[in-house]
Amino acid sequence: MKATGEWIDGQVLIPDLLRAVPQARPVLDRYGLRGCGGELGPVESLGFFAHAHDVPLPGLLRELREVCERPAELPPTPPVAQIGDAIYRPFFKAGIVLVLTLGAVWGAYLLLRIAFSGEGFKAVGLHEVNAHGHAQIFGWVGLFVMGFAYQAFPRFKHTTLSHPRLALATLGLMLTGVVGRSVCEPLAVAWPGLATPAVAASALEVAAIALFVGIILATWRASGKPLAFYDWYVLSAFVWFLAQAVYEAAYLAATFAAGPGELVPLVARWQGALREMQIHGFALLIILGVSQRLFAHFYGFAAPSRRLSLVGLACLNAAVVGEVVGLIFLRDGPGWVALWYGSVLLLAGTIVVLVRDWHIFRTPPESDRGLKFLRAAYVWLFASLAMLVLMPVYQHALLPWLAADGAATQLGFSHAYYGAVRHAITVGFVSLMIVGVASKVVPTLNGVDVRRLSPLWGPFLLINAGCTMRVVAQTLTDVTASSFPFAGLSGVLEVMGLALWGAHLWAVMAGRARVRAAAPAAPVVAGEPIAAAHRVGEVLDRYPELLNTFVTFGFTPLTNPLLRKTVARLVTIERACRAQQVDVDELLTALNIARARLDGQRLSLNVLSAGAPSPTEEPEEGPGCPHGAGRMH
Repeated sequence: MKATGEWIDGQVLIPDLLRAVPQARPVLDRYGLRGCGGELGPVESLGFFAHAHDVPLPGLLRELREVCERPAELPPTPPVAQIGDAIYRPFFKAGIVLVLTLGAVWGAYLLLRIAFSGEGFKAVGLHEVNAHGHAQIFGWVGLFVMGFAYQAFPRFKHTTLSHPRLALATLGLMLTGVVGRSVCEPLAVAWPGLATPAVAASALEVAAIALFVGIILATWRASGKPLAFYDWYVLSAFVWFLAQAVYEAAYLAATFAAGPGELVPLVARWQGALREMQIHGFALLIILGVSQRLFAHFYGFAAPSRRLSLVGLACLNAAVVGEVVGLIFLRDGPGWVALWYGSVLLLAGTIVVLVRDWHIFRTPPESDRGLKFLRAAYVWLFASLAMLVLMPVYQHALLPWLAADGAATQLGFSHAYYGAVRHAITVGFVSLMIVGVASKVVPTLNGVDVRRLSPLWGPFLLINAGCTMRVVAQTLTDVTASSFPFAGLSGVLEVMGLALWGAHLWAVMAGRARVRAAAPAAPVVAGEPIAAAHRVGEVLDRYPELLNTFVTFGFTPLTNPLLRKTVARLVTIERACRAQQVDVDELLTALNIARARLDGQRLSLNVLSAGAPSPTEEPEEGPGCPHGAGRMH
């Protein structure tokens, strides 16, 4: 019997489709499935796939139905593995290793020294702090951004990654640069000869980032697809990514060349601007761009306004430029202070307006374990922006009242408060976004049902608790030295959370994740009612006569024997009714009425086969025979 594709709709799961119609794989690969989820693809519906990959669902279903109705003479050949199929894995793994060594772990160690040395923030040197910060920006954030972009951007544009071998080579350049720079910079204080390798390592990073941006642009040109409005956020972030890498390489060389009396003025003028380029220019913009696609396409939230988004992007870039220029010339007059603070207000106001348009705190149509990380990240973003806006109030009104004789009051600038603001956005916002996005994307790419994995409450609570403790305790160091130990211990909590998450993600990528067993389907038992949890195929196996009842309710695709042997065995009655917009209670009522009739008929046949008199026999006399008829002749 010729197969028909009428049963293929938006509710069909990709693995179910590929089990029944393996020749449909090339169609899905053309729209970005290649390299995602293994042989049977991710555990997601065709509707979700179409929405996530910007493919019109009616056209996709039409292509799949045509393939289904075309008989496959030979089994389809699995696609040959290519470098770009899972290029995210080495980048993500390298990012996890770096954050748990030179990044968060090294930062937690420095924080413990600050907390328990008795010297406060003077306990660690400038180059130690900068090496840690560099590992976080380039190793943690940078590698995850590069890996995700190499993996996702080609698929969203329905093409393949350009120059995949060169893309993989950028990982080697970045790793060499990050490790060389982060190790050599603090050691160069004691061994000046290591300053040159540290600067050379920064040059490798610049080369890697330049190649990365070029590869993404080449991939876009090869796709022939237009850029979506949120893609402009990503491209803007890449410009800032490259610009800050060049800036930091030059700044590092300048700090090594500075004399004893030149280092402090140099840092005061140039370092703050660098951090704004890295955090608000690079990290913030790319997260805002990804978020506009992620929340709408993956979670079903409201689609962002294109016009509002593009106006917001212009305002955000102007705000970052204003922050950078204002900080560089902050000490040259009140006009530059006004420029910086006006840019801060523009940045904060624009983000509030943008995120409000996304409605991310409403009840979502789709939800998973990653959403709590993403929402918490935006709470931290708002907290950091509020602290930044209120910085003049804290510095000039609250701090003189709380600690009139404190060092921050006398200096006129609180390094502790400003550092807390940065921690709120770097760990609270940026790191939680990385954790949340990876927690959703990596299982999908590996063909693991995210609903059967750990909900990751441990990492969620530890990272948020650590970040809260750090932001609050570090701010309070302006008032009392007794808060230093709490700030020190906060880093331990954050590292524990990241370590638990990193180990879990690594196991998923390695195919060793602990997956909860799926709840077994309720067996269809003769004489017992059919329930919504029963699978359609199993019902028809026991009661093939009920096919007519299903067809009466619109399930005509079940007349296809191929469908009954494949997809129908995997789909429950409840899910089938939801997909076809059929009232499940009405169908169950009709099925159970027909089932009862069939069970009654089969019971009568069973009684006959067990020794009941046939129409040609007469029953014997006995207590069970009320009529007392004679014996059989």
